[in-house]
Amino acid sequence: MMLTAHILLHGFGPRYDLPIATALYLYAAGGVVFISFVLVVLFAGDRVGPNATDYPRRAVPWLLPVARCPWPRIVGGGIGLVGFLTVVIAGFFGSDNSFYNPAEYVVWIFFWAMLVILSGLVGNLWYLLNPWTAIYDAVARLARIKAAWKLPEVGIWPATAAYFSFACLELTTGMANRPVIVAIAALVYTVITVAGMLLFGRDEWLEHCEAFTILFGIVARFGPVEAERDEWGRISAVYVRPWGVGLLKPAPSGWDRVLFVILMLSTLAFDGISATPAWQDFTVSLKPFWLPLGSFGFFAIRTFGLILLTIAFLLVFITFMEAVIYLGQREVDLKATVSSFALTLVPIALVYNAAHNYSYVVVSSQYMIPLLNDPLHRGWHLLPAVASFSPNFALAQASTVWYADIVLIVLGHVIAVFLSHLRAGERFRTAQRALLSQYPMLLLMVLYTMTSLWILAQPITRES
Repeated sequence: MMLTAHILLHGFGPRYDLPIATALYLYAAGGVVFISFVLVVLFAGDRVGPNATDYPRRAVPWLLPVARCPWPRIVGGGIGLVGFLTVVIAGFFGSDNSFYNPAEYVVWIFFWAMLVILSGLVGNLWYLLNPWTAIYDAVARLARIKAAWKLPEVGIWPATAAYFSFACLELTTGMANRPVIVAIAALVYTVITVAGMLLFGRDEWLEHCEAFTILFGIVARFGPVEAERDEWGRISAVYVRPWGVGLLKPAPSGWDRVLFVILMLSTLAFDGISATPAWQDFTVSLKPFWLPLGSFGFFAIRTFGLILLTIAFLLVFITFMEAVIYLGQREVDLKATVSSFALTLVPIALVYNAAHNYSYVVVSSQYMIPLLNDPLHRGWHLLPAVASFSPNFALAQASTVWYADIVLIVLGHVIAVFLSHLRAGERFRTAQRALLSQYPMLLLMVLYTMTSLWILAQPITRES
């Protein structure tokens, strides 16, 4: 029932037919998003002006000593280092079959899928688990380190490029299921990251060039935990807040940040589209062009598809934002406005990630347990008690997955509609302007809801 040679598969088991026509299911989901817009206007339509994006939060004094204590960072960094070493050691010395190699599970399930979901639900776990900051901090304790150079004004373009490169490794190279390639990529990225922190300063490099720090920083804005720092950078208070509202907090603006959020959406969409028969047929039709180039041709056609999809997402979003600003009838800064509205798309990326990877995380992650008995596939018996463990498929029944996907996708778009309306009230200052400006965003959200669910509704195929 489960894959044997290709771990990167999100759909498995018997095909499940929806109990209603696909079109009806898509229209119903889009209708729910539309109704949510009406409810937002009725109950939050009067929230306009600079205070429109204010949100409730409650101080949690008992969390302050924990946040200030160095031990969570030390323990978390240790866990991150163990994960990194697992990727490198298992990647170089473990099985060539991804199904039997822990490196694949650590990178693609526990890090790339599960940690993103948990960080959205809880807070910025990457802040604690980042192995590269743990390495840097350990070196800094042993030797006095001073940055040699000043980082030029690069925004987060380097981080955006690194994120795109990581997405290509997973989605377009065809080598994401080769443990040794994953291990090499991890080592190269480690050298670049640690060297960058040593040369340009820890925080400067992380805040501009380190892709996962930027990614999890954005994801953490959705989470319920908020830390406040004093003028010396020390944590002065810890609060809890409703999920999602942190995306309304002031944030730096820039086209690099807009593109980063768009990449979060387009890479997930491409991951789903590239596994459908339609994409397979499209790839086959172009075989005369890419087949003579071999593996490079395969990489080129898929990378080109990812770039085109990202450009399409970006152009569609900017087009709708132009309509939003036009109907808002107020002179605003285009870059700052587009940047602030881009963050309202983050709930969509998070819930699509959860829906897309639901079965992957719930079932495939369990296959890591028997690997603990023989992590390098050498015939060891380190933990005989787990050697015979069998995954539980109870939470991954096809019907359960479908209904969970629908609830997640619709819920994420409803949250995005709510955040977008509050952002419009803050930007355009009157209820009438805010309402008019949100008609294009409502259309975009409905279209995106239906598109996301359509992708998830497609039969999934595995590339040979």
